[in-house]
Amino acid sequence: MIPPQPATSGQTYAVVVGISDYQALTYANGDLRYADKDARQFIQFLQSRWGGRVSTSHIRLLTNRQATSANIFEALRLFRKADAGDRVILYFSGHGMPDSLVPYDAQPGDDTRLLTYRAIKAAFHASKASTKLCITDACLSGGMTQSTQSQTLAESIAREGGKTGTVAMLLASRSTESAVETGRLAGGAFTHYLLKGLYGQADLNRDKIVTIRELHRYVSPQVKQITRGKQAPVFYGRFSDDLALSHL
Repeated sequence: MIPPQPATSGQTYAVVVGISDYQALTYANGDLRYADKDARQFIQFLQSRWGGRVSTSHIRLLTNRQATSANIFEALRLFRKADAGDRVILYFSGHGMPDSLVPYDAQPGDDTRLLTYRAIKAAFHASKASTKLCITDACLSGGMTQSTQSQTLAESIAREGGKTGTVAMLLASRSTESAVETGRLAGGAFTHYLLKGLYGQADLNRDKIVTIRELHRYVSPQVKQITRGKQAPVFYGRFSDDLALSHL
């Protein structure tokens, strides 16, 4: 998600997860339709010139039955390869809960297979990367901004990563809201407009750079409109408003 720059400016490492078909669910009781597709489209962006032409060796893609709890935790070890000056990205599209994201093999009443926000914090903390991005298209994902023991997840990651670190959370919805999929867009509303923005629609000042502030100013009203006010994206963390997310 970082614009193309000289090799000396750092590498990007990404873990991308999309789960439509859950082990314990069916379309009748909760399976999704587009989350795996959205994950693949996000990888297409990362590998494009807009997204920095991220090497396949620096990406871990897990969809549907591949996206078990164990496999996600193993994939997150990729972040440990990053050095200072590098970037790490976690993209997740699937079900969410107030304090966690839901892997493929999660079972009702069993919390041991959930991807908790605390576990995400630990994965980011284990990385030396200077820039850490968490992009989540899931219900209730705004819960990542809620204070836990006097610190939000973003503040905690930033503090443990050093005062100069950048931590940005691009979340599909507030902590009390669902994240909507729509057949009209053939995808999650948040990911649809996120990608449209990164591919250029969010370049509001036409300088060929999409900043995080521009992306929020584009994505938020679009998602609110398509969902009739039922979903409001949240961008949160410690970052400059001028943080560049794509070059056109």
